[in-house]
Amino acid sequence: MTFELIRKVKESNHSLKISALCRAARVSLSGYYYFVKTKEDRRQRDRTALELIRKYFLKSREKGGVRTIDMMIRNSTAMVVNHKKIQRIKREYGLITKIRRKNPYKNLPEAENAHTPNLLKRDFVTPLPNEIYSTDMTYLFYAGGQKAYLSATKDLATNEIVSYKVMRTPSIAHFTEEFKDLLSQLSITTRRSLIVHSDQGFQYTHPNFRFLLKELGVSQSMSRRGNCYDNAPIESFFGHFKDLLNLRKCKTFTELTKEVKEVMDYYNYERPQIALNKKPPAVYRGLISGLF
Repeated sequence: MTFELIRKVKESNHSLKISALCRAARVSLSGYYYFVKTKEDRRQRDRTALELIRKYFLKSREKGGVRTIDMMIRNSTAMVVNHKKIQRIKREYGLITKIRRKNPYKNLPEAENAHTPNLLKRDFVTPLPNEIYSTDMTYLFYAGGQKAYLSATKDLATNEIVSYKVMRTPSIAHFTEEFKDLLSQLSITTRRSLIVHSDQGFQYTHPNFRFLLKELGVSQSMSRRGNCYDNAPIESFFGHFKDLLNLRKCKTFTELTKEVKEVMDYYNYERPQIALNKKPPAVYRGLISGLF
């Protein structure tokens, strides 16, 4: 640590002599030069790993930690970088992960949904794709206060976002169009075993939406009123997704739509998850689809 401090002092003031700094710190001059040489040798050895780590760190929008970068490297290259080395290089080269601030839910009074039953009862585990979809809508603020809406649907078996839509206004026509496009791709047999779970938002209680699900043979499930935990999977996704978005750079709705697509593609096709055998959702779907 003393040698590192001497190096930093020298870099900040070139007029100071290394010998004088070493005498002041009561360390040997030869010891300092050995430290510098060793440090430089390690920098040379780190060069390839650093380029790789920096590449995936930036691809994660500076949100990827050691485990995420480790999984991305293993999934994309033949090179293996020890997780301890990733941790050291991130620390030494200033690749500081931006941590998402916790935004805890407030406990709200429980109330049963009088219209549609909660079929899941917070049992979100399913081994097969296209058995349970969790869906919701959230706000996106951009361009100094303009508001857009993002509707997204998550497959709970793969954590993949199987459908999404960015809207200026959340009309019921947008939601029915989105779900008709999504569900019409599935076979009749698959639709009959599918549950679409949501909160009690206006779009999901609207007669047109409910009729669409019934017409296509899809079961509908709803959270209890005021219980965000009943639809936790999609709520959790929105938290991670907004953390990855850079809404400040979006000056127009077109730019916002492009930003959402880039982050959605990263989440589905590149961002690995430990729970998915360290694979991205879309890749994991391909793996398990061949098993059934």
